Amino acid sequence: MAGSLEEAKTAHDNGDLRNAERIYSELSNQGDRIAQLQLGLMYDEGHGIPGQYQQAVRWLSVAASQGDPEAPYYLGRIYQDGRGGPKNYARARQWYRVASERGQTKAAVNLGVMHAFGLGGPMNYHAAGQWFLLAANYGDTKAQDNLGVLYQNGEGVRRDYIKTYMWFALAAAPSGDSVAVKHRDQIARFMAPAQIEQAQKLSSEKMYALIRCNIVPTLPCH
Repeated sequence: MAGSLEEAKTAHDNGDLRNAERIYSELSNQGDRIAQLQLGLMYDEGHGIPGQYQQAVRWLSVAASQGDPEAPYYLGRIYQDGRGGPKNYARARQWYRVASERGQTKAAVNLGVMHAFGLGGPMNYHAAGQWFLLAANYGDTKAQDNLGVLYQNGEGVRRDYIKTYMWFALAAAPSGDSVAVKHRDQIARFMAPAQIEQAQKLSSEKMYALIRCNIVPTLPCH
């Protein structure tokens, strides 16, 4: 009789990787989607198991076919990085798109970057912006910073320093990310005080909307 997911996780956490692999394998063969995801990740990331990337792709693909939201993201990463074989940006795009449509913001950011640099398909700043926007509206700070860059350079969107500042400010707000803070302060040098005030107002309104929707944690009061 196969063990449980909890037993597999406990074995994994305790460093008993072979036992964890055994339990996950048994459960995966019984059709357990979570076990399939975890088994695929063990093969992908090692954890004491020799890098068996074909097995990683196999089990992550099975989990993805059952609707798992995370498996497509990890498949995209395997193909983008070329782990276990040559890089395949076109396949990475395909899997990142599936993951993005299942709510994985990291996949949407990666997909946007691939569109922006023409990896795995034509360069398309407009499409990049759409994927960044999807992730940004879920509070992803990297996507927000990338959107700011697009608005600053007028790539795929009309150049707009107010929106540039707004997105940089949003990216900087939760954790004070040094890159986003630098971007925000740099663009402010090219803006009039009234423009900065307007951008700050838009940023505050957007942040309030994200907090209200419970997408990002409430900021400290001090």
